[in-house]
Amino acid sequence: MDILIVLEDNRGAVHRMSREAIAGAHKLAAVMDLSVGALAIGENADTLAKEVEKTKIKEILVIKNDLLASYNADGYAETLKQVIQQESPRFIIVGHTYQTRDYFPRVSAKLDIPFIPDITGFQHKGEDLVFNKPVFNAKLAADLKGKKDQVLISFQSAAYSEDEIEPGMSAIREISVDLDKSLVRSESEQPFQEEAGEIDLESADIIVSVGRGIEKEENLPIAF
Repeated sequence: MDILIVLEDNRGAVHRMSREAIAGAHKLAAVMDLSVGALAIGENADTLAKEVEKTKIKEILVIKNDLLASYNADGYAETLKQVIQQESPRFIIVGHTYQTRDYFPRVSAKLDIPFIPDITGFQHKGEDLVFNKPVFNAKLAADLKGKKDQVLISFQSAAYSEDEIEPGMSAIREISVDLDKSLVRSESEQPFQEEAGEIDLESADIIVSVGRGIEKEENLPIAF
């Protein structure tokens, strides 16, 4: 496979931003005539694979291991490292989630390949693929490209819509990795949530905005 999408488990379902990453991968595959694969890890790996089975993904890799039953950065980083070494994808794609920010830099360091996070799009210019990324608190836009044959990429939330996912039918293949308990030195707490009084807009499927015309809180149901 040329493109590998890493699916994130969100309470037993594919994370919304992973579905957006699939849409982005389909765009990239169409521009460069590449094949697309996906990877599902953990105790819900079979469920995640079945959820995206009817999309234009050539093959979905499934990994189940007691050390990967719940997310931990050490185990996931080592697992993805081994999968990349086995499958040799050119692009490894995820949504830019809290989890991605935790373990993708470790994969980058383990394999000495670049990680370009939080990108909003790309252009194919000649033989180069240029990625667009907001910088300086989104006040400027940068164009970046990797200097190596492989690159890790995370798409910004809503950079692509899951409505753009192309339908198809995928093969599912279970694979294994060599994990030793001594490698897993970290243990994750419950998924991060914003502090009380704040709303995590990145996790919302629909955002409704109202103005002064709503007048008072009791009128909010009018907008829904």
